[in-house]
Amino acid sequence: MTENRCNTVLVAYSALPKIMKEYDAAFDSRLKSSFSCAHLRQGVTTEQLIGEMLEINRKKAAAILLKDTVEKAFGLLPSTLKSILVLRFLKGMTFQEIAEHDNISVRTAFRRFDRARECFSAALDKLGLDQKQFEKRYLSDPAIACACARLEDSAYFTAKSMR
Repeated sequence: MTENRCNTVLVAYSALPKIMKEYDAAFDSRLKSSFSCAHLRQGVTTEQLIGEMLEINRKKAAAILLKDTVEKAFGLLPSTLKSILVLRFLKGMTFQEIAEHDNISVRTAFRRFDRARECFSAALDKLGLDQKQFEKRYLSDPAIACACARLEDSAYFTAKSMR
């Protein structure tokens, strides 16, 4: 369970910059529509439009909270363990590339990765983000759920590790 939760949280975190851009674009289009009254011509009431804008802001606030939680969890990790998670999830490096980057063996990279996920899981627990809370708060957001869905493909980590 630790592996799945950590992988899912970190994949969601890595997708946040793109997701935030999508939220901003969606909000901006609705804001522009409100100034030109385009929404009224399309049969969307001002109340509906404002409701959509509020929902976008709620999703964005949740994403910011996830970002903050992950960054606090990173802050609780030793730098070597944080580094391996950043290299793997945010920079998309393979274990071979991580080993070369850190001048360690591939086996050591795998061991550090496993240890990093254990420590990251403990940090998430300390911050109150267990698997159930993550699913409840974040996987109801289609953008985050879509980013995390690729983990269901069992070849995701294997294929990435073998490129």
